[in-house]
Amino acid sequence: MNVKSRQEKCKRGFTLVELLVVISIIAMLLAVLMPALSKAKRIAQGTVCAAHMRGVGMGMLAYVTEFQYFPASYLYPSNANGGYSILNQDPSHPYGYLHWSWYLFSSGKVDAKLFSCPSMKGGGAPRTNPGSKQDDWEKGQQDQNGQASANALMDKQAPRISITANAAIIPRNKFTSQTSEGQRVNRFVNAGELRNPSGLIMATEFNNNWKALGVQKGSGILVKSHRPILAFSHTGTGYKENAVYKAPLGTPYYVYGDNAAARNFGLKSIKEVEQSTDLLDGGAGHPINAVGRHHSGSGSTSEFGGCANFIYVDGHVARKTILETLEKREWGTKFYSITGRNDVK
Repeated sequence: MNVKSRQEKCKRGFTLVELLVVISIIAMLLAVLMPALSKAKRIAQGTVCAAHMRGVGMGMLAYVTEFQYFPASYLYPSNANGGYSILNQDPSHPYGYLHWSWYLFSSGKVDAKLFSCPSMKGGGAPRTNPGSKQDDWEKGQQDQNGQASANALMDKQAPRISITANAAIIPRNKFTSQTSEGQRVNRFVNAGELRNPSGLIMATEFNNNWKALGVQKGSGILVKSHRPILAFSHTGTGYKENAVYKAPLGTPYYVYGDNAAARNFGLKSIKEVEQSTDLLDGGAGHPINAVGRHHSGSGSTSEFGGCANFIYVDGHVARKTILETLEKREWGTKFYSITGRNDVK
């Protein structure tokens, strides 16, 4: 073969058929690799979420060491600077909410970013009152005043929140009969009174459907991301908003989940939860349904979904299903943060 022939052959390039074959091979390789890459990404995100929660857990332990008591999950501040009075909680809360995350990141104990999880859209649910940055809002969200876009009202809370507290030790702001609307009221919990801290949940992850954490308000959703998770029902009054406070002080006790659906403690299917709103108030089922199910792990099912990360009172983090935590009674053997008879059967 002369030099000219060799040069012409080198210049020929690929035919259309050859290009199509190469493209097909690449497409086949991507089809094989993408599920593995997607799974690896989810695992990595779950690991990051767990690391964030571990940091939050350490920050909470530092807070409790300093103050001896766990904070309230939220309060109504009495001014724009975050001042408050436990016994004088204005039900109109014109300054929004003062969330437990504020105590940790405003004091430098925890970076505010640790309250987010990359497995959740936007890193977590927005504040009830997101404030002046439009990026902190979700499309279709409304704040407590019915506003649907950036404005001055901003809760003292991490911008995106993926973590929610166990109401049995980090309660709502129902510290008087006026705010609880019942005989029972909340109380602050001293760390020293808790049984089995390595087996007692302090906080967990929210469901990754932010709309499930809110209620319909006008044409939008009012998010209740400041709320803790109540894992119990009262045998006499049930689990809906304020029901636990209306039970007489000395009469029946609390049970895990929904007493009328004991097999699964009132858990709804993952499909139902994805289509729900009003989980935290109990309007669409027991509030335990607001716990996350977006991580893979042991015990995951097609019906009830996957796992969440859980922070325990001793600071360690574990990934498991909601159902496992309920079966093992890891939300407490007492409803520590409420007055009156508080044993959990």
